[in-house]
Amino acid sequence: MADVLIEAQTLIVSDEAQARTLECIAVRDEAPGVKTFRLRDPHADGARRFAPGQAMLLTLDIDGVRHDRTFSIASSPVERDVLELTIKAQADGIVTRWLHDRLSPGTRIDARYPLGRFTLDVANAAPLAFVSAGSGASPLMSMLRTLAHSQPDADVAWLHSARNAADILFADELAALQSRMPNLKVIVWLSAPAPGWFGLRGRIARGTLWAVAPDFGRRTVYCCGPAGFMQSIRQIHAAEGARRAAFHIEHFGPAPVEASQHDVAPSPDAVYHATLGDKRFDVRAGETLLAAATRQQVVIPCGCASGLCGTCKVRRVSGVVSMQHAGGLSAAEEAQGVILACSSRPSTDVEIAFR
Repeated sequence: MADVLIEAQTLIVSDEAQARTLECIAVRDEAPGVKTFRLRDPHADGARRFAPGQAMLLTLDIDGVRHDRTFSIASSPVERDVLELTIKAQADGIVTRWLHDRLSPGTRIDARYPLGRFTLDVANAAPLAFVSAGSGASPLMSMLRTLAHSQPDADVAWLHSARNAADILFADELAALQSRMPNLKVIVWLSAPAPGWFGLRGRIARGTLWAVAPDFGRRTVYCCGPAGFMQSIRQIHAAEGARRAAFHIEHFGPAPVEASQHDVAPSPDAVYHATLGDKRFDVRAGETLLAAATRQQVVIPCGCASGLCGTCKVRRVSGVVSMQHAGGLSAAEEAQGVILACSSRPSTDVEIAFR
């Protein structure tokens, strides 16, 4: 969400995400190994839409095995019944490879959305910086497309890091948007540029960032990319004297929970016992219930593993856990004792149950 929790103004998180069956209506190549899938939601009229920056959970049956994966929505909610996912195929990714090889126009897939608190506060008129690396540009593109429609005069610095020129996501669209958005500034760093590249190269560093965006510390930042990248950008933003509340990040995958001043740190040698039905497993100090269960071959279904999608919901029967999630539970569910296994760390022995 190093401190990489999802932090952003919550616009649409009070209601639960809704299950949908989406139909693929188009596929286009975005960059080498990256495709954009255009999906139609036939029940979108009258349904709750998403906020720019939010995500959706896809549930796929691949060779008889269920797979749940969370992806950011790249399109703007302005499009009434259409959504786009821009996805990079991972070499060892079962789901992303299936999507690239099998998802084609006419194919239907199960989904649930909207998910997450990483959302653009459209009422905030402060200058913005959208900072991304690789496919982290997807949720930020949803935000930029929304601003292009509703606030074309918005002051936005688009800062993106890619490996080479061919890997720059949305390059043509960004060029077109600059003609419609007079205050949009696009800046790109390449880590391994080919000969003939005369732009910025290497990693985004404070000195270079200050040279191209000297007001970076005064901008509200939305950042998405690898954990180390986001932490580096946060440190630069803070070093420029910026407020922590003006920095928002998106993160998929396990993330450490910030300790509250009221938390009592467990002994590093502590081991707690967790019970799930007829299964019993050990949980190490600071370990999540999901991580401990997975380590000991106890199956708890999961999707994003970062407190976002809500797939790993279980009911706490007894015991004490600390939990900090990213919007995967409603307040009503928390009041009923529902927890997320991926975001819950026990401080006593616990008993949990599937809902």
